[in-house]
Order: sequence, then C-alpha cells, then structure tokens
Amino acid sequence: MRYDNTRDNDISTTDTSVFVYPLDSDVDTCIGLLPKPGCGYAPTQAGDRGGGLQFAIFGFMIIGIAVIFTVVFRNVVRRDKQRDTERGDGA
Repeated sequence: MRYDNTRDNDISTTDTSVFVYPLDSDVDTCIGLLPKPGCGYAPTQAGDRGGGLQFAIFGFMIIGIAVIFTVVFRNVVRRDKQRDTERGDGA
C-alpha cells in the first residue's frame, strides 16, 4: 500500500513549542517527589494546583463523605430500633 501524503503538505505550521514551568529558584533544588517550598509559581487560574477549583473539589469530597457517614449511621440506628421492637425490648 502506498501512503497518500497530499493532505499533509502543511507540516511546517505544526506548533512544536514545549511548555516550561516558570521556576523562581534553581531547578536542581526543586527536583523531588513532593513540591518543595519556594519552587514553582502561585496559582493564576482556578484550575491550577492550589487554585479555587481544587479547594471546591476538596470541599465536595468532604461533604460527600459526611453524607455517606450520616446515611449509614442513620440506617444502623433505624435497624437497631427495629430489632428491639421485634424482640419486644423497645421502651
């Protein structure tokens, strides 16, 4: 089979730029498993690390865990009351 490259004539307009993180200090001191203090940059958009969307997602996760805990706790209490009334131990 022959490859038809008549549609790919405009290869020179491809963007080949590489994103580089703007670091304020020496790169060697910033390399590691966890981000170190003083390395990197402050969030400029809501989706950046440490931005508003990240805090909102964290808040939704905490609210979701609280709702799940509340539902489970309420159902366990309801089940225990039902068992007590079936045995005749209910007050």
